[in-house]
Amino acid sequence: MKAGSGDQGSPPCFLRFPRPVRVVSGAEAELKCVVLGEPPPTVVWEKGGQQLAASERLSFPADGAEHGLLLTGALPTDAGVYVCRARNAAGEAYAAAAVTVLEPPGPEPEPQPAERPLPPPGAGEGAPVFLTGPRSQWVLRGTEVVLACQAGGLPAPTLSWEKDGMALDEVWDSSHFALEPGRAEGGGGVSLALRIRAARLPDSGVYVCHARNAHGHAQAGALLQVSQLPESPPEDPDEAPKPVVEPLKCAPKTFWVNEGKHAKFRCYVMGKPEPEIEWLWEGRPLLPDRRRLMYRDRDGGFVLKVLYCQARDRGLYVCAARNSAGQTLSAVQLHVKEPRLRFSRPLQDVEGREHGIAVLECKVPNSRIPTAWFREDQRLLPCRKYEQIEEGTVRRLIIHRLKADDDGVYLCEMRGRVRTVANVTVKGPILKRLPRKLDVLEGENAVLLVETREAGVEGRWSRDGEDLPTTCQSSSGHMHALVLPGVTREDAGEVTFSLGNSRTTTLLRVKCVKHSPPGPPVLAEMFKGRKNVVLLTWKPPEPAPETPFIYRLERQKVGSEDWVQCFSVEKAGAVEVPGDCVPSEGDYRFRICSVSEHGRSPHIVFHGSAHLVPTARLVAGLKDVQVYDGEDAVFSLILSTIIQGTWFLNGEELKGTEPEGQVGPGALRYCVEHNGPQHQLTLQAVKHQDSGALVGFSCPGVQDSAALTIQESPVHILSPQDKVPLTFTTLERVVLTCELSRVGFPASWYKDGQKVEESESLVVKVDGRKHRLILPAAEVRDSGEFECRTEGVSAIFSITVRDPPVHILDPREHVFVHAITSECVVLTCEVDREDAPVHWYKDGQEVEDSDIMVLENEGPHRRLVLPATQPSDGGEFQCVAGDERAYFTVNITDVSSWIVYPSGKVYVAAVRLERVVLTCELCRPWAEVRWTKDGEEVVESPARLLQKEDTVRRLVLPAVQLEDSGEYLCEIDDESASFTVTVTESYQSQDSSNNNPELCVLLKRPKTRRLWSRFPPWRRAAGAE
Repeated sequence: MKAGSGDQGSPPCFLRFPRPVRVVSGAEAELKCVVLGEPPPTVVWEKGGQQLAASERLSFPADGAEHGLLLTGALPTDAGVYVCRARNAAGEAYAAAAVTVLEPPGPEPEPQPAERPLPPPGAGEGAPVFLTGPRSQWVLRGTEVVLACQAGGLPAPTLSWEKDGMALDEVWDSSHFALEPGRAEGGGGVSLALRIRAARLPDSGVYVCHARNAHGHAQAGALLQVSQLPESPPEDPDEAPKPVVEPLKCAPKTFWVNEGKHAKFRCYVMGKPEPEIEWLWEGRPLLPDRRRLMYRDRDGGFVLKVLYCQARDRGLYVCAARNSAGQTLSAVQLHVKEPRLRFSRPLQDVEGREHGIAVLECKVPNSRIPTAWFREDQRLLPCRKYEQIEEGTVRRLIIHRLKADDDGVYLCEMRGRVRTVANVTVKGPILKRLPRKLDVLEGENAVLLVETREAGVEGRWSRDGEDLPTTCQSSSGHMHALVLPGVTREDAGEVTFSLGNSRTTTLLRVKCVKHSPPGPPVLAEMFKGRKNVVLLTWKPPEPAPETPFIYRLERQKVGSEDWVQCFSVEKAGAVEVPGDCVPSEGDYRFRICSVSEHGRSPHIVFHGSAHLVPTARLVAGLKDVQVYDGEDAVFSLILSTIIQGTWFLNGEELKGTEPEGQVGPGALRYCVEHNGPQHQLTLQAVKHQDSGALVGFSCPGVQDSAALTIQESPVHILSPQDKVPLTFTTLERVVLTCELSRVGFPASWYKDGQKVEESESLVVKVDGRKHRLILPAAEVRDSGEFECRTEGVSAIFSITVRDPPVHILDPREHVFVHAITSECVVLTCEVDREDAPVHWYKDGQEVEDSDIMVLENEGPHRRLVLPATQPSDGGEFQCVAGDERAYFTVNITDVSSWIVYPSGKVYVAAVRLERVVLTCELCRPWAEVRWTKDGEEVVESPARLLQKEDTVRRLVLPAVQLEDSGEYLCEIDDESASFTVTVTESYQSQDSSNNNPELCVLLKRPKTRRLWSRFPPWRRAAGAE
């Protein structure tokens, strides 16, 4: 990628990836993503490696940075993985998502009565199945509640109830509830009803009915919400509210929060019976809404979370807990710290109807202040859905095509995270939507609630496009609940509640519960009573693990760092480890641990070590060897285990302690190798007198032998007699010649031990006694050891092929480069070969390709690019090609200010119709400025000329008028040069008579001239300035 100064661009980047889609055959499937880049990238869609084209059923809608793929009338053949690929001049990015097309559901079976009889005994047994599940209920405090369920199965299941994961007797006294077992009508199963007498506020929660028998387990859940009786409003609306709780006896705690941040209060209360909790603000009861969340965490604490705190949220927050034994209070005084820079006009809450629009508007203090829009924590990008308008200091967000999920909290944010917050209420069939996402631990209960405008309507719950079973759905009046007890990973997905054309969606995420591994075994002991056997004993972990586990035994040879598994045991007790369980003779240590599906325990090491010797068997024995005179004779065998052994030659023991040796002075030389279970003896350069020698091997349990026979070679090599080393350069012709003692005798060529094959780049020829191997144009990869083999003899050539030396053509002298911060610097080195490798170094360290140092190759040119230099990028650079080097010295100057001149405010006095020139000099010639007069931007006209020359910017007033008086600013970024111009009819002082009526130049440029360069490559030789 080529980087330049200024408009170098940015590669595509996905801000939102397409999500997998599951649709029924014949329905519509749509994939969406948001991708940004500079310049804006070109987006294409692919499937199976082929680019897709628009058709009657396939279209590619685009809205700004949002790109989509719309598939109408989906068919099973449309299923697969679709890839969105985005490209621009700066790079490429892609994202993928799968489309699954399901077969349409068949006709629904006729509803069966819940009390259908189970199969008679003998017709088949099965796991429990719920015939009717409990129904979610919303009741007032003091109401009697009955939750009932029926389940079937063979054998008949056992039913039990729990609340929020706890047994009922752990939560309540026995007087508060009753369990009423029974049988379903018609003998179709069993039932168990839970009756709660005089429901209290703490009785709210998730109730789960469990059904168990020998074949499995099933569960069904329901939500119970108990509400306080509504209080009658006061007769006098101006009357101060009466305190709900008794006054505080001590000063409350103080809590400070920055405006726009969240405040979280947690109250942990214990008591029996379980206390009722109420949150109050400034003495008034608080109800949950979009910005006030009330819930109970996993540790049993009661939590109040105030989102995006505003100044109006400050005050006294009280957590009041009551039960029949009394009450207690805990209070916090919340202070909201306001930022110094504030919105001139904050956002206001708005309402809109579904499928309509909603407009949010605010004002910032300065029109140049950038802002960003958020829906809660999600950044909103400009598109057809979210139209964002900036008009001076006004910032406006227009939300089109409102839907239920657009209901929520919206923020406009300035720099410094200064925020203004407003609620958007979407009026439609759905009053209370689902949360954006819901995180639940595996095994916990998931509850989703929706409130509709009309009572008694029937909605549809689905997950990833598939309907959810009715046993987990409940409706009562305006409320609709989905209860998923004991969720698993399969329950995760996009859950949707649909009512007509209105829908609300949440992302249900199921997180894995971290289980603890089992504890280690105890009382591990080692006994060595028998020879070549060790007895190991241990006891089970304390306490015993809840999940099934096994014991894993491992061994370590003394002197080694590696532990190797021996075997696994299911029960604690004792095991014997014989010598046959180890691969080689030695002293061994042992350790043991407990292992379950949740991990393993720490290892427990048995004290001491034991000497064990494996029993060896012959896997592959010795074989007689026939070789030619002068060759090496190799004898080898393989044992069943790793053990030491002894070699013999003609009955004489060979020293095994030395890898190489000699049998008597001037006699045969040998080499002994031992690699694992394999033993090898090599007799080097055997002669005719060695023919008939007997080789033997002996170790505990194994003895074997073989004979050596020397054959007469039918041919000899005349030349070369010794190994020949040769060196060539690439593309040079290589000819290797081997001359034999006999004409036409066959020979074969090998390279690095592999037989060569003839090709255009390797030719084999035979001319009488001479055998030639020819490389017409040698390459570096041809380097290696070539061998011409014939019967028992061979000639060896060691070939080295090198590239010709590389030369640097330019630069030939030391190059000095001067730049300022943020500029692009390109160092260029030209070599004499396009394929020549080079290495770049900075201050002696080799440079690697990165975002701040880009390495480029183009023909014979090698470049090192510094896209946006900083002072730390300066230093000594070298381009190394072979034995030659090119040297560069880079100096980077840090420029802290854009405006070089003037440094202070300038006052200009002029007479009407005089020529006035306001001059401002910048540090960089390409910088753009903005001229203003009394806060308004100056527009070029015949009366006001804007000039630009190198680093100088001028505002020329050819003939000033009285109305041209005022304050002029030359602005760039956060800097400005100020000029105060005063125009009069005539000069007031006596000295004004010498003024030139045609020209008034009040500023001059400094004498020093700066030389800048914006575009790469930029290189200046030493002394050129």
